[in-house]
Amino acid sequence: MRIDRKKMEAIRAFRRYARLGLNNETEPSDFLRRIKKMGVDGAALDLFAVWETLRVLDAMGKVDTAEAARRVYFFAPEMQLRSNDITYRVTHVAGELHCDERTLYRRLSAACALWRRLRYDE
Repeated sequence: MRIDRKKMEAIRAFRRYARLGLNNETEPSDFLRRIKKMGVDGAALDLFAVWETLRVLDAMGKVDTAEAARRVYFFAPEMQLRSNDITYRVTHVAGELHCDERTLYRRLSAACALWRRLRYDE
């Protein structure tokens, strides 16, 4: 499956979010304080969009989509992605969540699309 540049940008943002340990922040004030230290450049906006994406998905009742993004993109964020890492992770997570791979790809695509809308107001 081909990954376009827009989707790869979203994946990079989700993985950076996990690598910095922001997925473990429980208080919004702690999260915002850490983001504020980064400045107002593109990286901080990317991370804020990831945070908002996960919150919006949970608020909309699409917990399964948020969980899919967390399980696939937040797995071993310190490692650099190789060619088929996401494919293998999707296969593994689909078995854990008792759904087919295509459903999981649709959920991940929805999360990336929402991230893009929140990040770039598209």
